[in-house]
Amino acid sequence: MATKSEGIQRLLQAEQRANAKVAEAKKKKQKRLKEAKEEAKKEILLFKNNQEVAFQDKMAKSQGYGDDYTAKINKEGQVEAAKLDEMLASNQGKVVDWLLDHVSDIKPEVHRNYSTTGFA
Repeated sequence: MATKSEGIQRLLQAEQRANAKVAEAKKKKQKRLKEAKEEAKKEILLFKNNQEVAFQDKMAKSQGYGDDYTAKINKEGQVEAAKLDEMLASNQGKVVDWLLDHVSDIKPEVHRNYSTTGFA
């Protein structure tokens, strides 16, 4: 009987050692996962910062370009407005005369849809 209980004791000790090794492996795995997460967070933060810097550079460059472009458009608009004002001043009298001629020249006519025979 002693050999039987010795064998059982050995099996229990082996099981305990195996459980301890499994627990140790789980701890190492958890530690590696935690380290990997931390490393990934660092990489993401670094990437995000780099992208933010690149975006800010692009915005700064486009803002400078946009100011030049806006000034150019404003200048072109002022030139066009000056031309229109000039045309208005030179043609204002002609337009008023043309409008008065057409408004005061009335030709009474019967509309083509008017029927003298009643409802047809």
